[in-house]
Amino acid sequence: MPALIALLGLSLLPGYPPAAPQKLAFASDRSGNGDIFILDGRGRLTNLTRSPGGEWSPRWSPDGRRLAFTGHAAGQADIWLMAADGAQPRNLTANPAWDYSPAWSPDGRQIVFVSERDGDAELFTQTIVGGPARQLTRNTWPDKLPSWSPGGNSIAFAAIINGREQIYRLDIDAPDTITPLLPDGLSGTNPVFSPAGAAIAFVGWQDRRAISLYTLNLSTGRLETLYTANRWLGSLSWSADGQWLFFTGRKEGAHNVMALNVAGRQLYQLTTGPAWDDFPALNPRSDFSPTAGQRWLAARPPRAVAVNSLFGYGVNLADLSTAYLIQDIHFNAIKGYINWATVEPAPGEFRWVDPDNVLRAAEGAGATTLLRVHGSPGWARPPDTVESHPPTQADDFARFLTALARRYRGRVAAYEIWNEPNLNYEWGYRSPSPAEYTALLKAACRAIKAADPAALVISAGPAPTGDGNPPDTLGDLAFIEGMYRAGAKGYFDALGSHIYTYGLSPDDRRPNAITFGRVAEQRRVMERFGDAASAVWITEMGWNIVTHWDLGEYHNRGVSQLEQAQYIRRAYEKIETDWPWVRAAYLFNLDFSMAPWYPAAEQMRWYAILNPDRTPRPAYTALRRYREGQADAGLRSNSPKQGDMIQ
Repeated sequence: MPALIALLGLSLLPGYPPAAPQKLAFASDRSGNGDIFILDGRGRLTNLTRSPGGEWSPRWSPDGRRLAFTGHAAGQADIWLMAADGAQPRNLTANPAWDYSPAWSPDGRQIVFVSERDGDAELFTQTIVGGPARQLTRNTWPDKLPSWSPGGNSIAFAAIINGREQIYRLDIDAPDTITPLLPDGLSGTNPVFSPAGAAIAFVGWQDRRAISLYTLNLSTGRLETLYTANRWLGSLSWSADGQWLFFTGRKEGAHNVMALNVAGRQLYQLTTGPAWDDFPALNPRSDFSPTAGQRWLAARPPRAVAVNSLFGYGVNLADLSTAYLIQDIHFNAIKGYINWATVEPAPGEFRWVDPDNVLRAAEGAGATTLLRVHGSPGWARPPDTVESHPPTQADDFARFLTALARRYRGRVAAYEIWNEPNLNYEWGYRSPSPAEYTALLKAACRAIKAADPAALVISAGPAPTGDGNPPDTLGDLAFIEGMYRAGAKGYFDALGSHIYTYGLSPDDRRPNAITFGRVAEQRRVMERFGDAASAVWITEMGWNIVTHWDLGEYHNRGVSQLEQAQYIRRAYEKIETDWPWVRAAYLFNLDFSMAPWYPAAEQMRWYAILNPDRTPRPAYTALRRYREGQADAGLRSNSPKQGDMIQ
């Protein structure tokens, strides 16, 4: 960071706001699961909210007397209002769908926000006195982070269309017409109008390796780069005089509040520490004039956490741009997904862009990589079948894995072979067959070990199905037993396990239910077949939070956000203390809630430990604090065996 700042001609000056009347609002999980804080000119910090579910994204009203924010007190995300001192909080939107990212109209009478109430993220407005919300956008892509123009006639926002995030402007009176604002080749998000309305500031990038703060003159189209970083930037807001741009940056594995003098390019870091500090906003009645030599507003001191342990603390990841966040929770492994059908669309014709991107993201985050390989290309399976159908010839799959393992030799820690093959729709809508799967696993293991002997082979985690429902679904224990009877022993380094408990806690032991202890039952099958030397890798585990959307088999089986946090932490504790034969546990999931290709009713979004607006759910904070606490107690003490560890 210092070298980059020097390169840009910036000066990094620690500081906090000067004498009153300055009041800087921001959100932070420094004292819990997300609260709105006020930092005044004397360095005094006031916590305005204390809801266990978390509050985020505070925004001042134009007169500086009220704050709008995203609140989770009602069990979902809503837009709330409160007085500047935290008094009289009230739920403005109170809709069972998730509402977030508020911004005020210049007259202070309305709020524009993002809502998922019609199935995806759209823009809505609502008057602060209540009443029905007005839907502005009706499209098939996710809209994000709106900002109202000072003149009140337009709204700038970000949207992901055809895989590219771009900034658009819509006219309030004709919202069906949107205008893209950025030139070709430049992606952007988080637009905020300057106080005079002549320009917008935004976060932009060309290849995600460098992310910058820009301004765009709306009349001339002139772009100006204000600041560049190699990590995430966001949550922009202006001071009322247009001299200061506030934002969130990252330093030392944490989100920090920053202030940039737009004219002088002086950069001030206003907060520090392991907390997630975000969404800075200066009261429009306040001035801001920091001076050099002042101390930072610090969170509790960071603890050193050894993330390169012999145990795999992993996450399933959707958006590769969020990979670095595992550093904040002190995890060390990422699970990515490789579709054979995409990578080898024709025999011997390889398109490596997807695995290249996964490896680049994981290595950039300092993580080891588990790749799940699945999906047969059309040329390798019978006509008129789906990608989940196993290949007609296992040798075709072996040749692909040989090419894959050779290309990434020494870079991929492990390969998980297929996904939940005890379900008919994961086995080409055919009756699951442990013997057929074992033949595929054997071919895969031989190929991978020949190409990269150090890489580990993980068998596919079966879905936890109890006794199953033959012929469509085979019970997970029966499937594992069938694998051993077909000769699978010796053809994997670790048995893959997926564990979902339909809302039950990790300590629940009720009979005739799928509990977290199902993993121990799978282990007993291994021992019965003389395979106690092999490890277990939990490649998926998680709890979905309650939502009003119909999630099919998971509907009405969710947990609260606080229960999700408690259960996930307890699951890792239980694995650590009770199951020394488990060598890796991958949480499902970090960020599927943010994936633009999933609608609001997609069940995988509700397992995420990040909210759709990228803010942390309580589970994220709980995991960070759990791993930091381990630094005091000492890391996992289970003795590793050859082939069990992540290198």
